[in-house]
Amino acid sequence: MTEHSQGNESADIARSVLIDVLTILGRFRDKMVVVGGWVPELYFPHSGHIGSLDVDLALNPETLPDHVYETIQRDLINNGYQSTDMTNRFIKRLPGGSEVKVDLITSETGGRGSNSHAYLQGMHVWRAHGIGLALDFHQELTITGRLPEGGVNTIRVHVPTIAAFICIKGITLSERKKPKDAYDIYFCVANYPGGPSELAKQFGSIIEHELARQGLQAIKEKFESIDSIGPVWAAQVTVEETGGSEELAQRDAFEQLQAMIKELGI
Repeated sequence: MTEHSQGNESADIARSVLIDVLTILGRFRDKMVVVGGWVPELYFPHSGHIGSLDVDLALNPETLPDHVYETIQRDLINNGYQSTDMTNRFIKRLPGGSEVKVDLITSETGGRGSNSHAYLQGMHVWRAHGIGLALDFHQELTITGRLPEGGVNTIRVHVPTIAAFICIKGITLSERKKPKDAYDIYFCVANYPGGPSELAKQFGSIIEHELARQGLQAIKEKFESIDSIGPVWAAQVTVEETGGSEELAQRDAFEQLQAMIKELGI
């Protein structure tokens, strides 16, 4: 399994942990948003997305009741999660040696603290550039999945709107070298019902948001040509996971994103 290959079994384990965490913290679902690499799979289940190997939850400091982090920490630990030196990170260790990270993050403007971390109720939470979009623009989905110890549960969860997620991924694409960021963007555009033209309609007022403009500008730059890193990385991950022609996947990624960019007029 390479750097950006997930492996079906590992991703399935991580998804079960996602379902587990959301089950444990169900009473706080209105205070947090699922972000990161699971969002495309939650929007487009059974469509071939590779999933993720960890779980990221964004907390909204504006809506957190007093002492809620202490309760979140206690609930996770009581259900088999281990705390770490990073107060916002928990580890779930499963039979067979698998480990799944669960990170609690917030926006750049949330809480007191440093530029890199916010101080929320005694917890230093990583500030992630762009996460404010998820806290401002999100919607509720109903998802179903199997828990690590067995049993299937159906739960309601908040996720960024598809437009917000694409913009967030555009920001991360410009800030690190992780081919899966380009893959996630391409996957959302390619799988949206009605294609790029219908997807463009979902941006609405978000396109006036400064963070959204940053993300879309980054996407425009990274998918500028067929040989730009956006199409190249998207194709590499796609072909590694599903097979097929990298050349065709690269061209499709380029054309799909160019169509969306044209529809948005950016």
